Amino acid sequence: MDTSYQQISWNCMNKYVGITTTDGQAHDGFIAHVDQDYVTLAIPTNEMVHGMPAQNSTYRQFGYYPGFYPRRRFIRRRVPFGAIAALYLLPFFI
Repeated sequence: MDTSYQQISWNCMNKYVGITTTDGQAHDGFIAHVDQDYVTLAIPTNEMVHGMPAQNSTYRQFGYYPGFYPRRRFIRRRVPFGAIAALYLLPFFI
């Protein structure tokens, strides 16, 4: 366990970050949870609620009425601190 990455993860909680692992994989997402051995990322996908694909044609639902807004799904991915080669903040624009 690398305590410096654990501390950096706590400081970047709920922020959009990029993580590069020692085996060359790259992940980007929001830090959702930090424990003693792992950091959990919430990685956004292109799926909407109810399994509808997020395309421009699916966003026109006769306007938005209260209670219905297209929401993106997130996939959770746990990354062990020992496998992290780099952790860095990424810009996030809405």
